[in-house]
Amino acid sequence: MAGAYLTDSLPGIGGRLRESPEDFRVEEIPFAPPGGGGEHLHLWVEKRGVSTIEALRALCRALDTPEAEAGYAGLKDANAVTKQWFSFKTKTQKIPGAVSKLEQGGIRVLEAARSRSRIRRGSLSGNRFDIVIRDVAPGAKLKADEILDCLSARGLPNAFGDQRFGVHGHTARVGFAFARGDWRGVLDALLGGARFASTRNDADERLLEAARRYEAGEFQRAGELYPPSWEAERRALARLEKGASPRQAAASIPLRERVLYGGALQACVFNLCLAGRLEARAHDRLWTGDVVFHHETGKARRVGAPEAEACSLARFEVSPAGPLIGRKLIGARGEAGKLERSVLDSLGIRDPEILDGLERLKLYGSRRPYRVQMKEVSLRQEEGLRLGFTLPPGSYASEVLRELTKNEPPVGAVTRIGGGH
Repeated sequence: MAGAYLTDSLPGIGGRLRESPEDFRVEEIPFAPPGGGGEHLHLWVEKRGVSTIEALRALCRALDTPEAEAGYAGLKDANAVTKQWFSFKTKTQKIPGAVSKLEQGGIRVLEAARSRSRIRRGSLSGNRFDIVIRDVAPGAKLKADEILDCLSARGLPNAFGDQRFGVHGHTARVGFAFARGDWRGVLDALLGGARFASTRNDADERLLEAARRYEAGEFQRAGELYPPSWEAERRALARLEKGASPRQAAASIPLRERVLYGGALQACVFNLCLAGRLEARAHDRLWTGDVVFHHETGKARRVGAPEAEACSLARFEVSPAGPLIGRKLIGARGEAGKLERSVLDSLGIRDPEILDGLERLKLYGSRRPYRVQMKEVSLRQEEGLRLGFTLPPGSYASEVLRELTKNEPPVGAVTRIGGGH
């Protein structure tokens, strides 16, 4: 699938992104602040150059509380300055000194409060972005204004950003192997050298050597080459070193990571379906047999007559929705169903056992809108362009930047699993 930009008739502005983490700022917008009182400690955290999972684990260690009972609303970029809430089930009333020491590693606690409930994935109102694009060409602001007007009017294509597929673009392949019960495939996709095929650079030398050691059966040496924060890889290699089977080694990977890998498989399928809709100029149009997503309620239902939804579609109350595959997925019919089946066939996803595998990962299937609304959009000429906007939870600022700069290929141009490129 070649993929397409929504704004492919408008030239991109180019430019450079993320010259420093401060060029990409994200702030979580919670539904409401913690209520006060209760067994869960909520921390409002600013992190710089650290992933959400790394920050969560560092805070769990500092608080001496189990990771399984910690929570966060959404994954935030690592190469950025971000603010988000975390929750921890602990009776600790005073923040221990070990937490303040985390500032040296880019994790700073800004506020603490107690609550009766744990933070759940997706439990936020949205995210606010403040992004600097440097070294843009003359006249870039006028071009950017045109592109932003189109995205605002028709809806931002709601693709999963590249970061959803891991630094080396391999997490969907790991998830596919997990869903199929291909335990050796899990380990090869996670630990082998194939994942570096398109991302070789100086920063990968230790990981390349780790992959070579894994492929040579030198599991202990491979594990020593991974940073402590790469828990999935280190756990699997430690089990292999002790003589575990591929299945046992794969089972040692923390459930949090296994769910993320399965989610990356779902994201890959969704992105390819979205690419098909963009090629057909239909990410904001309804087809007979489509499933629509109601933006206010978050519920999905199959469409009877598309023309009956025209007013709701124009008011951005509903949007066509693509598949996050799983056993409970509401199936599309007609032209929409045909597109979705063609994507699954192209990836080799035909075996109903994959649904069992996703269910084991607690992924049951749902629908995600093909478009979302950008709000609070602003654009200022400074040292380059400073772009501000908010997005609903689960949507990616990288997709705004993809359309604006056109530095990255369009959605669907890169296949993430199977024989993809």
